[in-house]
Amino acid sequence: MKQLFYGGVPVPYTAGWTGEDVFYVDRCAYAGGLAICQSTARGEGKPQFAKLHAIRQRQVICQGLCDLCGKPLKVSTKVSLSHARPQMHSANGGEILQVEPLLHRECAETSMRHCPALKRDIQNGSLMVRQVTRFRVQCAVMSAEYVETITGISKKAIGHAKVELQAWIDRDERWLNP
Repeated sequence: MKQLFYGGVPVPYTAGWTGEDVFYVDRCAYAGGLAICQSTARGEGKPQFAKLHAIRQRQVICQGLCDLCGKPLKVSTKVSLSHARPQMHSANGGEILQVEPLLHRECAETSMRHCPALKRDIQNGSLMVRQVTRFRVQCAVMSAEYVETITGISKKAIGHAKVELQAWIDRDERWLNP
């Protein structure tokens, strides 16, 4: 995946762009069924840093790719930058479910350096930095009513993919900059 930049800032692979504004229901190869899909025109228009592209978000989580660069995480240190906290009502009790994809350690450091929202959330104490040692993937099935608000089609479909953190080490932003 080619790293795209906007105004000298790296744009996450999963970020939506203003040229990608059409939503529809179709089969998704990454989710394995009917899903909320989105037109694909990566790099066209302006990046929407806070809006994850529906298909690319599922792709990176389901294929184990980095949120920022889109390259495989397989033999790398995996980092979670998320607001999610452990859920006692999760399958085994205590896991963390998050829609934010994982990152390479270097990409997490780059994200922290460039993203004002991440900097603000670290200062507020609302963002957690975690070194992920074990995780699995889940996909959320959305109600027909919800899907209709996004696509105009009243049909149950998969929405976003989720990373279920099963084992991790809590870190802080200093760990990203050894």
